[in-house]
Amino acid sequence: MSAEPTRRGTNPFSKTTLYIVVGVAIASLGVTVALTVLGDDPTSHHSAGSDGYSTSAIGHRAFVQLLEKLDVPVVVSRNNSADKSKSGLLVIAEPKITEGETARLTALVDNAPSILVVLPKWYGYAKQNGEWIDTADLLPKADIDSVLRAIGIDHGGEITARTYTPVSWGTRQGLPQPKLQSPQTVPLDFLEPAIDDGERALVGHFDHNGKEIWVLTDPDVINNAGLRHPENAQLAVALVDKLRNNGPVVFDETVHGHAQAPSLLRVLFRFPLVLATMQVLICALLAIWAAMVRFGPRRAAPPPLAPGKDFLIANTAALLRYGGHHADALQRYLAANVQSVRHALHAPAQLSPVALSQWLERVRGVRGGTISLPELEQAVSAASTTPQKVVELADQVYRWRMEMIHGSQHRT
Repeated sequence: MSAEPTRRGTNPFSKTTLYIVVGVAIASLGVTVALTVLGDDPTSHHSAGSDGYSTSAIGHRAFVQLLEKLDVPVVVSRNNSADKSKSGLLVIAEPKITEGETARLTALVDNAPSILVVLPKWYGYAKQNGEWIDTADLLPKADIDSVLRAIGIDHGGEITARTYTPVSWGTRQGLPQPKLQSPQTVPLDFLEPAIDDGERALVGHFDHNGKEIWVLTDPDVINNAGLRHPENAQLAVALVDKLRNNGPVVFDETVHGHAQAPSLLRVLFRFPLVLATMQVLICALLAIWAAMVRFGPRRAAPPPLAPGKDFLIANTAALLRYGGHHADALQRYLAANVQSVRHALHAPAQLSPVALSQWLERVRGVRGGTISLPELEQAVSAASTTPQKVVELADQVYRWRMEMIHGSQHRT
């Protein structure tokens, strides 16, 4: 009996499935390369205000990029800014103070170890979702004074002043002179000056709750328009290097309305990690697809008759059991074993069945066998049709043959 051999090494993917898998992999790789090489940075935020995302004249994006090009570690922070600046400098540039945000600014000043506050000066008008401003106007001095009061300078009256005449600056602590028109300043009564005109300070510091807080009174030193003058860029970089203690520079953007709670899920679905997330999801879908019953080509049905001796023996045993021929099979098995022992022990050929049984019993006595052939023959003749009993007697027949041929293990 023969059957078609089982095919091995077949491809678990159909051609259609293989094309889909290869196509998805190529498309994912192509999108990754295109977005990385040709696309704009999706992590950037578009703004026209006076913040670190803005590329307008009053924004600070150019200052952030300037520090990055100088290999200064920079973080534009939307949460936990004070904690991120523990080993560096926290820059709070032109905070917008409203009744609900005063507490936020005060908390930042209280919790950060090294702080540079840049006072606000301008507000601009831009088209909806625009990155450029059409016009820029000066903020009311009262708004600037409210920032000073929030960080710990409170005079009770007007503090901020603007000069519309040329100013000669005196500098200390190695800071270079800026180039400004209509500078915004604070009286020396409130700041220990580092840059001043003799009466009012442009850059200075004061003590607040045992902490030194630095103030840059005019944002034109660091905004995109002001950095067109090399003098302002030199001053901005020198001031930051002086205060950061070789640590990172953290620009807080929560004071500009860009606060965002940290979220691992949001990070995983933001460029560039979203590319890796997409590929992991695709692999997971393919794994689920592979576990489905109908994945790949249909498995070939097994042959109706399995090849090999095991199937033949099992099938024969099942037929005998179904026909109730247990006892007959056991008797034939005993007769075959008796003949095997007769030939193995070279018994005389002319012996009758009774004489052969007596001869084998004498040999058993000599070899120390424990199983008597007459008793075994009697048990086989009286065997019931219970399959379990037939198996037990067949095992005794087998052990009798082993004892007769090889000797008993109980022999002394």
